[in-house]
Amino acid sequence: MMKKLFFILTILTSCNILSKADNVSFSTSAPRQVVKGQTFQVTFTLINANGQDIRVPDFPGCRILYGPAVSQGSQYSNINGRATSQTEESYVYTLRAEKEGTYQIGAATIKVGGKQMSTSPVSLKILPPDKQSAGNGNGSPSSEGSAVSPSSDTETFARLIASPTQVYEQQAISVAIKLYTRSDISGLGATTFPTFEGFAVQEIPIANPQMELEHYNGKNYRTVVVKRYIIFPQHAGQLKISQGKYEVSIQVLRPVRSPFGIMNTMQEVSKTITTAPVTIHVSPFPAGKPASFMSAVGSFSMNSSITRESLKTNEAVTVKLVIKGRGNVKYIKNPEIKFPEDFEVYDPKIDVKVNGLDGTRIIEYTAIPRHPGDFTIPSAEFSYFDSGSKTYKTLKTPEYHLKVAKGTGSSSSSISDFTDKESVRLLNQDIHFIKLNKQNLQKEQSVIYGSLVYWLWYILPALLFIAFAIINRKQAQANANIALMKNKKANKVATKRLKIAGKYLQSHDKTAFYDEVLKAVWGYLSDKLNLPLSVLTRDNVAIELSKYGAAEELVDSFMAILDTCEFAQYAPAQNDDAMDKLYADTVEAIGKLESTVKK
Repeated sequence: MMKKLFFILTILTSCNILSKADNVSFSTSAPRQVVKGQTFQVTFTLINANGQDIRVPDFPGCRILYGPAVSQGSQYSNINGRATSQTEESYVYTLRAEKEGTYQIGAATIKVGGKQMSTSPVSLKILPPDKQSAGNGNGSPSSEGSAVSPSSDTETFARLIASPTQVYEQQAISVAIKLYTRSDISGLGATTFPTFEGFAVQEIPIANPQMELEHYNGKNYRTVVVKRYIIFPQHAGQLKISQGKYEVSIQVLRPVRSPFGIMNTMQEVSKTITTAPVTIHVSPFPAGKPASFMSAVGSFSMNSSITRESLKTNEAVTVKLVIKGRGNVKYIKNPEIKFPEDFEVYDPKIDVKVNGLDGTRIIEYTAIPRHPGDFTIPSAEFSYFDSGSKTYKTLKTPEYHLKVAKGTGSSSSSISDFTDKESVRLLNQDIHFIKLNKQNLQKEQSVIYGSLVYWLWYILPALLFIAFAIINRKQAQANANIALMKNKKANKVATKRLKIAGKYLQSHDKTAFYDEVLKAVWGYLSDKLNLPLSVLTRDNVAIELSKYGAAEELVDSFMAILDTCEFAQYAPAQNDDAMDKLYADTVEAIGKLESTVKK
């Protein structure tokens, strides 16, 4: 019995070791930025294995104070009958930053079961310490493209950073809105983001904003990028990016009198900060543009392919162009392919995929030959402007030589092998055979002519037309009052959005829930107050609601809903009870405004 129990335990242990062996990893964790003189730690962690003979890299710019401190641990969990375990072996080095600069901590190695594992290198930036001079050491920015609103706290501000500011038409510009603080930011309130008139705008999503250290104007700040864009100027001239306005809640130390004397405590303070307008200098394209220039700016490559070069009449042939590169891929024009005259050409199928500045544009041109013979599809050209070398460059595809044979089968053969499969046409059926011999035609006598049914065929359509005209006229008069129509439909549109938000609430998708509620409220207020979304702000909504006849308590309810949704994008995630309350408050506020009589 004891031998059998020992055998079972051995098997289970072996299985556990094999299971853990599939998840063995060795990694490095270290801060991305530190300040000169600061003490910090670099940790090398081995998961689900026992290591031997660890070798660590040099730590450039730093001095080792202590290490390695070795620790081991394990954890076990059983969820729904599925048992998992994990072991962790850590090697911790305590360092002090000695020299400013950007360094790379190389790979560490360790032996596991006779094999060597290594970590990936990590980057470390050592920032200079704060300057103690009184010259410009208050943290207020002085460079172009940033501004600080007047406040007693001069160490929290925002910058709009655009690079470059001297460009050509359609050249990509990177724009970031960055907050700087030496305090703790607890939330972001009402915001007015800049407008980009004269630019095509592509917003870059920021999935998880991270706080980082940055040395600016002699001081070290904690920073976070709240918005990031890539913009493309659409014409030459001096184009301006407008200012932005942001409300932030920060934690500051304030003296408070207590029974034990004056004590410093953390208090939350609301602060409004702005970014100053930024001017972009846009130059026109240089002279000598090629005929095949498609307003593309950047660096591109192009290749082409054809589905077949031997085919029969009424069979489709597709030429595919693939343009890859870095630049304004999303906004360029498509190159032209000139098919022979005897070909029936269809609109191209276009697929564009972009990731930041990198992208791919796929264009599929489909045509159908109607007659047999030998044909040539000439080379297609695509020209772009290389902003680096400030020259035009032209790319070409090869020529394609087609051999088209006469199709077999009846004259009413259908198009086959059509790329997008969306339309199938029958050919040569628009004209039927005409009889050539003489025909004896006789007029048939109608029993309907002159009867009551005959006259009703004329009278009933006339009456229906008159009724339709009257109803249509009334409807047109009602539709002409766009503001009235929007006002009537405001509640219905908001209800649909809130139903969607309710689904997100049930699935506990907090980000989507707050975003949908915010869209529902802004859209409802836009329709109800007859104000375009582009001009809606927190201040003018409060004023217009009061004009509409809403009570002060109802106005405060709407403001609280908007604030909660905005805070939720940057503040820690709210619990389900808070989401339920917000949903109920939104439905109640909209219901009360619907019952309010407009002044």
